Amino acid sequence: MISRLFSLTALLLISLGEAAFAEDTSTRPPDPASHPPAGHSREEETARIRVQHLKRTHDRLTAEPGSLHESCRYESEIATSPPVRKVALTFDDGPEPGQTEFILEILQKHDVPAAFFMIGNKAKAHPALVARVRSFPQLTIGNHSWDHPNFHDIPPAEQAGEILQNDELLSGSPAPKLFRYPYGNSSCESNALLRAHTYKIVGWHVDTCDWAFDRSGMVDDKEALSCGVLAQNRKNFVEHVVASVRAHDGGIVLLHEIHPNTLRQLEEIIIRLKKEGFVFTDIRDDGFESSMR
Repeated sequence: MISRLFSLTALLLISLGEAAFAEDTSTRPPDPASHPPAGHSREEETARIRVQHLKRTHDRLTAEPGSLHESCRYESEIATSPPVRKVALTFDDGPEPGQTEFILEILQKHDVPAAFFMIGNKAKAHPALVARVRSFPQLTIGNHSWDHPNFHDIPPAEQAGEILQNDELLSGSPAPKLFRYPYGNSSCESNALLRAHTYKIVGWHVDTCDWAFDRSGMVDDKEALSCGVLAQNRKNFVEHVVASVRAHDGGIVLLHEIHPNTLRQLEEIIIRLKKEGFVFTDIRDDGFESSMR
């Protein structure tokens, strides 16, 4: 067991160095609008997600659980069970021209509610997309910071600015308002600020690791290990997501708007989960209250 833990830790440390040089592995969904993303490029953001995901896995393997809890380092980790057979879809890192509209069409077609955790500078650049999401009663908009930084790398004052600047832009959201930390990386200072401004912190039960699946629909061995992708699902993103939801018997599902190769499979994921008896519901469903912080 000790040797396996050492090997996994070494593998993750190596991966942290390699991840910064990873290439973009996304393709666009059918008939998207051709617009570059605001802020970081998809290549940069995919690399950032990869690094932070592996770092979180490494920390959980090597750090004392008590120290992580005391530092409020990973508030997005959900230990409580979701409401049985209920699924809440969430989409991070938008709004994204082409991608957002594509998601909305699929959700509307299948009458599925969802939550969109929006980056402030993108929301400011695309107010029509924000308004369009707001126009659907079963959709929820959450705060995903202003510029999607790693909160572990910036001081508390800057963290506060990231929260409050987007809070002002997205004003009008009903209480409790919803916030999701970029990369799931939190701090005690920001947790206190969020609660003072009537926010609930939203993590996830199922991290789809959509960033890890490449153009061909495959995930490599290192990332499959950190993402918990079963061997039989390493070439099948849909099966990975369905298996993960099945293992949790429901839950809050993390997806990203900036991975259009994944979005192309969104409809199949919805169809499969419905066929297995899961019910899609609003993240504000009372059953999810215990999963928020």
